Amino acid sequence: MSVEWNDIFRLPSAALAGRRVPKVALLRNAHLTRLEQRALDKVSFIEHWATVQKSSTRIPPHVDEERDIQAVVFLHCELTGRSAAYAELGRVIHPCFPNPTVLLFENGGEVCLSCAVTRMSQAERGATVVEDVTSTGGFDPADPLYASLLADLALNRMPQGDLYEYVRELSWLLRLGRLAGPLGFYPSCAPAQRARLLELSSERDELAARRNAIAEQRRDRNLTLNETAKLRMEQRDTVKRIEAILEEIKEICHG
Repeated sequence: MSVEWNDIFRLPSAALAGRRVPKVALLRNAHLTRLEQRALDKVSFIEHWATVQKSSTRIPPHVDEERDIQAVVFLHCELTGRSAAYAELGRVIHPCFPNPTVLLFENGGEVCLSCAVTRMSQAERGATVVEDVTSTGGFDPADPLYASLLADLALNRMPQGDLYEYVRELSWLLRLGRLAGPLGFYPSCAPAQRARLLELSSERDELAARRNAIAEQRRDRNLTLNETAKLRMEQRDTVKRIEAILEEIKEICHG
C-alpha cells in the first residue's frame, strides 16, 4: 500500500520534496545509540516528503525566547512489516531533526501519524529539544472512523497565523485521532474545553501504558500466586479508571 499523502494534507507543490533520507545519514549525524540503531532496522524506507515554511506555503515562522521555528518537516516512513513499533521509532527519529517533524508511517494496510513540537534547549545554546510528541497510533486510513481527522489535516482547514500555531493544531488533531478508536467516534469539543480534554487524554495515555505494562508482567511464569493476584487487581483498577476517563471525555465532547 502507498498512501497518497497529499490527497490528505493538500500542500502546494512547492512544499513537496520527495527525497530519500539514507538511514546511514541518520546514524552518522544523529549520534544514535546501538539500541536506537537497531530500532531503525524496522524501517525500510525514509523519505523527506515535504517542508511547510513561508517560502512554500506563506505561513510565517515563529520566533520568540523559547522557539525559532522556520519550518515543519514531513517524513514518510515505510516499515518492514515485522513490527508496528510506532512510539519507539518516533522516539528515535523525531530528535534527529532540529525542526518540528511529522512522521507519516506506513505498515502494510495501516498508517500512523506522529508529530513532534520542539523548543530551544536551555542547556545547549543553539540546540533544540523535543518538547512534545503526539501520535494517532495505528489505524486503517480507509476506516470511516478516521475520515474527519484526515479531512481536518488539509492545509486550507488549518490555522496559518505562524508555524507554531500550525504545528500545535496538527498535534492537537492527532491527539483527537488517538482517542477515536477507544471512543468509537472522532471527538470534538468547544475551545474552552480543550485544556480539560488534553489533560484527560494525557491521563488516559498514561493509564493505558500502565495497563499494557501490567499485562506484560502477568506473562512472567515465575510470579507467585500472591504477586499474580496483586497485578490482576491493579490491572482491573486501571481499566476502571480508563473507562471513567473515557466517560468524562464523552460528556465533554457531547456536551
